[in-house]
Amino acid sequence: MAAHQEDALARLQQRETRYQTRLENAQQKLAQAKARLGRLEAQGVRLENSFESNRVELDDKAKLLSDKIGALKELFGVFQQNASDLIGAFVNSPTSLEFADRDVWLEGFANRMKNATEVSSADDIRSLWFEIQREIAATDDIVWLRAPVVDLQDGVTERDIVRVGTFNLLTADPQPAYLRWDGGHQRVETLARQPGGDELLQVENYLSASQGLHTLSLDPTRGPLLGLLVEKPSLRERVDQGGLVGYMILGLGALSLVLAVFKLIDILLLSLGMSIQARKLSSPGGGNPLGRLLQTWHEYRQRDAEVLAMRLHDRVAKESGRIHRFTIFLAIIAAVAPLMGLLGTVVGMINTFQAITLYGTGDPQTMAGGISQALITTVLGLIVAVPAVLLHALVSSRGKRLVNRLQQHSAALTGDALAARQDNAADGSAVLPSVTTAPA
Repeated sequence: MAAHQEDALARLQQRETRYQTRLENAQQKLAQAKARLGRLEAQGVRLENSFESNRVELDDKAKLLSDKIGALKELFGVFQQNASDLIGAFVNSPTSLEFADRDVWLEGFANRMKNATEVSSADDIRSLWFEIQREIAATDDIVWLRAPVVDLQDGVTERDIVRVGTFNLLTADPQPAYLRWDGGHQRVETLARQPGGDELLQVENYLSASQGLHTLSLDPTRGPLLGLLVEKPSLRERVDQGGLVGYMILGLGALSLVLAVFKLIDILLLSLGMSIQARKLSSPGGGNPLGRLLQTWHEYRQRDAEVLAMRLHDRVAKESGRIHRFTIFLAIIAAVAPLMGLLGTVVGMINTFQAITLYGTGDPQTMAGGISQALITTVLGLIVAVPAVLLHALVSSRGKRLVNRLQQHSAALTGDALAARQDNAADGSAVLPSVTTAPA
């Protein structure tokens, strides 16, 4: 029993010792925390005092800056506006080939003026004036440069370039051409297609000349006008815009041209054969309409006048059909071509409305294809129809002239037969004379 009490007493003393140790540690940490709190409170007071001091100093400096700027604040605003405007002008100007990084300085100058972080110095204002004057002077300069040129096919190549003011960039390396300045990428690029006409010849003469006055076409808009000029569709591209209907119309036009040429040559040969036959009426041949008409006359000249007249009229009708063969197709093409142009117009408008249904009216490019087809097919239809009408009239008039000659010969032959019959009846002869003359 006594041993058990001693063990319990020992355990109690150990627990008391542990508790006492923990209490001492807690009191020590509390003292450290209080000491740290005191230091932080003291630091907070110092920071608060420093903040207040800095705020007062900042207000004083801002007031001092405002006093220095004074009435020049509006002037600095003008500087900032001009600098901002000049950034875009300089970036898009080909003079950036020679005067690089101007936009960087201007941007920094404009930001300083905008935020009023410092007072502009006389050097800044002088630099701004210098950049403006240098750009103005560059508009009157013609400068030879060596610069990289970006070509869609050849990549980047070094070429000799001529800057004509701030309007255009020219080159004769390897051949005369206009170049464009890409302000977004700050580089020189070749045009997708050079302008037509004699502009390139003017460039060649201008760059190869050493003295004297020479004509040179310039773009006063500094690029946009030239871009629109070279983007103008070529004749082949215009035809392609007409689509299948456009090609069909052109096919009809080619067919009408072939028919007209064929008929004109055919009528010319027939007319030549009739002219030769007119000088040899006594020996008719079957290779021309007049010869066949004379053969018919010789075959039926001993028959009654009515039979002879009917046979000659029938021969003239057959020869007329032979002369006017295929001429009707010219009239058909002249009538069908405008209708096919109208068909292309309707198809183009259908495509336009389909594009509007799918993409809306926000982007005109989506409607351009259908509108182009509608207009081009109409133009192609008229281009084919007008010459077809003229060719039909020409061929018809030439053919009618030959038919009239045959009709004149037929009337003359019939008249000669009747006169011969009357003369034979008067003197009792039964033989008709041969043909020896022809109408003029």
